[in-house]
Amino acid sequence: GVVEFLSGEVRPIQRQLEAQMQEAARDERFEDAARYRNRLFAVQHLVERQAVERQSVGTVDVIGFAAEGDRAVVQIFPLRGGKMVDRHSFHLENVGGQDVTTILESFGLEYYGNAPSVPPQIIVPRDAGDLSALAELLSERRGARVEVRTAERGEKRRLQALADENAQHALVHAQAQSDQRRARRVEALEELREALNLESLPIRIECYDISHAMGQDPVGSMVVFQDAAPKKSDYRKFAIKSAGDDPDDFAAMAEVISRRFARANDPTGDPAWTTIPNLVVIDGGKGQLSAALEAMQAYDLPRVAVIALAKRIEEVFVPGRPDPIVLSRHNPGLQLLQRIRDEAHRFALGFHRQRREARGFSSLFDELEGVGPARRRALLQHFGSVEKMVEATQEELEGVPGVPAKTARRIYAQLHKAGRA
Repeated sequence: GVVEFLSGEVRPIQRQLEAQMQEAARDERFEDAARYRNRLFAVQHLVERQAVERQSVGTVDVIGFAAEGDRAVVQIFPLRGGKMVDRHSFHLENVGGQDVTTILESFGLEYYGNAPSVPPQIIVPRDAGDLSALAELLSERRGARVEVRTAERGEKRRLQALADENAQHALVHAQAQSDQRRARRVEALEELREALNLESLPIRIECYDISHAMGQDPVGSMVVFQDAAPKKSDYRKFAIKSAGDDPDDFAAMAEVISRRFARANDPTGDPAWTTIPNLVVIDGGKGQLSAALEAMQAYDLPRVAVIALAKRIEEVFVPGRPDPIVLSRHNPGLQLLQRIRDEAHRFALGFHRQRREARGFSSLFDELEGVGPARRRALLQHFGSVEKMVEATQEELEGVPGVPAKTARRIYAQLHKAGRA
């Protein structure tokens, strides 16, 4: 109802009240009918009053703000000709320690820097502080004066208070959703702790996967989940060095695990290496699990739980148990393990594709005359993959910065002569 009132579209509300009034009258609930009638009159009176008041509002953006802890919400009510044409809500993270002025100034620069237009007036909360610098910059952006100010009375003040209230509601709702997600993550960790008989919650989980194509370009991935959520800053990838002619997933897994825990006392102090996980998840079965355990024994590590998750029917292999643990597919702990495993697979596969494409570029360029390192980089940056370069027209090759037209024509001719395109 709030949005309808603000935008002037109150006819649906009026129709609803009329229907409720008529239904109450038919049922001889006369007190209810009178109450609905009074509400209908009140709505009509409010609409008429607002129509008069908003004639003076004009074109303006009204901004509401609410913050708590590291979170903040900015609400924008854009009014054009006194009528609200839209409503925008923006959730800001990691703003703890910043004052309202700093947050709104930074937000305003980014929002209006990308907006198609800037209104002549912006109404901000009473505690917004000095935003004259923002007004000056937005005036330059608009090419005419932009007034950024508070409203002390009248319709603009009422709208700004309502924008603040909406921002507060949005903030509370976002916090409630965050709390629900947090509760679900804790539930998943509790389920894992119980199912795997762990001493404590697996706050930090590391998962490892190996990816290759028929033994070509083997790579490994390490993904990290902290408090049951991805911690991408700690992700690491490994180009397998011990690969021979025959693919050996067990040896590749042992190499990745060995290289990871050899850096547990990393002299640089990189927390991705020095933070020891509570749980290590190996993508695979008994063979991969045994390879990982053997590799870890070479290092003086505190007690770390290690399991393997097999893809076939999501069996969980645990050291010392002859039979795997089979969890219900509805178990939050298993669902968390699946998310982690799938993320490790995605990360490894992406790195494998990069390596394969880089190798494809290298072998292809070896066949091309007049293409040195600088032009290789230019072509790689421009097309992004071997396939796209091979599919390029002569005109597209001639348009690559740093590659002369004569060289581009020669590359095109050589590619087609080689039967690649």
